[in-house]
Amino acid sequence: MSLKESLKNESRQEKEKLKKMTWSDRIWYIWEYYKLHMLGLAGVILVFYIIGTIFYNKSFTSQLSYVVVNDPQRAVADYEPLNQDFKEQMGYGEKDTINADGSMSMQQGGGFASEMDYANMAKLSAQVASKELDMMIADQSNIDHYASLDGFLDLEQALPADLWQELQDSIYYAKDESGNEFACAINLSDSRFPEETGNGLDPCYMGIINNTEHIDTIIAWIRFVWNPA
Repeated sequence: MSLKESLKNESRQEKEKLKKMTWSDRIWYIWEYYKLHMLGLAGVILVFYIIGTIFYNKSFTSQLSYVVVNDPQRAVADYEPLNQDFKEQMGYGEKDTINADGSMSMQQGGGFASEMDYANMAKLSAQVASKELDMMIADQSNIDHYASLDGFLDLEQALPADLWQELQDSIYYAKDESGNEFACAINLSDSRFPEETGNGLDPCYMGIINNTEHIDTIIAWIRFVWNPA
């Protein structure tokens, strides 16, 4: 008997066995005798899914990423419309992303810190270390804290001269790790940002992460929220 005929005969015998069983017995039988095959197939499908997801995600380009910390209106704030407007102004395509995370809460300055606060701190540190984060929008206590860790660029050095002059009245100063005051953040309260996103921070400060690779995009974003087209 050839291999092909042998496989056909074995398949026929399996079908005859299953026909004589109840549904519960069939399920037990299939699981008992074929579970390794099914688990193996599931594993192969999972591997292909993971590989496909990785390649799909790599097809997107992050143009700008920021977090909003301690927004009292985080449950209702919506950053997507403003982000979409900025994408259109910049001429970005469908696979260019502007990422905003408005869910973070972190208590600084001796306040009670929950497990969630510590988890957010760890998440933020990982994003900064991997250069996935460009800006932090937060309350004064968090801006002061990360300024003291040299977490922000000096805006006097980072911003073009014309933009620096325009924003003079909105610049916030804090002390760095050495105790020297520097221009660490911009008060966005007078920009279009709070009103168009529903952000409830007052004042609403924005600092530029010191290892950002998107400084030109950030400058364009600042001009965008102050001088809409």
